[in-house]
Parts: sequence; C-alpha cells; structure tokens
Amino acid sequence: MAKRYVDTDMWKKKWFRTLSAKMKNVWIYLITMCDHAGLYEVDVDLMGLFIGEKITEDEIMERLGNQIQVINEDKWFLPKFVKFQYNVTDPTELNPNNRVHKSVIDILSSYNLVQGSSKTLTSPLEKSIRVTRGAKDKDKDIDKDKDKFKDKDINRTKRKVFKMPTEDEVREYCKKRNNSIQAGSFMAHYISKGWMIGKNKMVDWKAAVRTWEKNNFNQNTNNKVFVEPEHREVKRGW
Repeated sequence: MAKRYVDTDMWKKKWFRTLSAKMKNVWIYLITMCDHAGLYEVDVDLMGLFIGEKITEDEIMERLGNQIQVINEDKWFLPKFVKFQYNVTDPTELNPNNRVHKSVIDILSSYNLVQGSSKTLTSPLEKSIRVTRGAKDKDKDIDKDKDKFKDKDINRTKRKVFKMPTEDEVREYCKKRNNSIQAGSFMAHYISKGWMIGKNKMVDWKAAVRTWEKNNFNQNTNNKVFVEPEHREVKRGW
C-alpha cells in the first residue's frame, strides 16, 4: 500500500476551498491515485465510482485545469505533486543517486516533462547527472588515495606477532649458539612473567636468549636469578 504526504494546509488555500465538495473529492482522488511521479492514468468512469458521483473530463478541466497538465488523452501530470512529495522546487533538483528520485527522473524524462511547462527534462537532468558523475569520479579518486594511505599505515604499524617457543626450540637455539643457558629455566622464567619484558610484550624470544647470553647468565648456577637490564639497580656514587 503506497503512502503519500498530504498538504493539510490545502484546506486554507483559496483555489481549493472554493471548489465544490465534488471537485475537492476529485483532487484528493487525483493526488492519491497518481503514481509516485505525479502521473495519472485517465479513467474518469472509475473516478466517478470512487467519489460516488458522475464526473466528466470537461468538468475537471474547467475547475482544476490550472493544476493539471495534459500529456495525452490517457495521461495527466500533476506538476505540484513532485514539488510537494520530494520537497523540491523543480524536478531538476531531484537527486539521481537516490533510488526513488532516479525512478521519478526516468519517468518524467520519458514524457519530456518539467514542472509547470512542457520543457524537456533532458538537458538540465543530463547536466545534473554529469555533475553527479563528476563528483562520483572525484569521490572514487579520494577513496583510492585513502586506500593507499590506509595500506601504508597498515604496513607502517604492522608488528611482528610473537609466537611462544617450545622448550625444544629454545634448547636447539642455545645449542646452536653454544651457550650454557638452560632452556627449561628460560621458559619457566618468561612463562611466569607472561612473556613480558618490563612493561612490554616480548617480540623476539631469540633476542631474549642473546640478552641472557650477553649478560653471562649461566642457568647452571641455580642460585642466580636473571633480572632484565632495565630492572637492575644502578649504583651511583658522589
């Protein structure tokens, strides 16, 4: 079921309030039975059936001719319908990017209609569409630039994801470096710390092994506890 906006102020407008009750019904019938582009398929017999009174085209044109534009014997156009329903002053203000507006534009273009006259919609609409397409192309270029910057940002901020080693991996690496670090102690130490180096998450466990090695930490000495360099107390003298 289609729903329409209705101008409740039309009852205050002189052209409407001076109409007979019969013609008021005719106008309400027209604005509710036309399509979404303001086009009415002429059928006065059916109209008379709905409004409850016999009506002729001549009667309608005599009283409502200023509100109706005759396209042909089978089709009428209500110029003010589009203006009111879509809040525009002219059909050229319709937005081709809006699905409903685009449908109205297509219908009106097929009949070469423009509000209040018999001018063709083609030229102004094509101009509007060209401007819109130009804006679209510009937006596409902007989007491409955004994607480029986004990719650069991703590459710039991408960090190596830490993967916890196995004890065998640590043992193999220590063996390769020919140091005396015990893999089990190394694993136990960092597991207890949640694989943190100070306040930061460990990034490279092999680097941590090399740090232990550099500081001559010999895990064979059971009473020795390894402390990361940044946590060691520095003795300063006067």
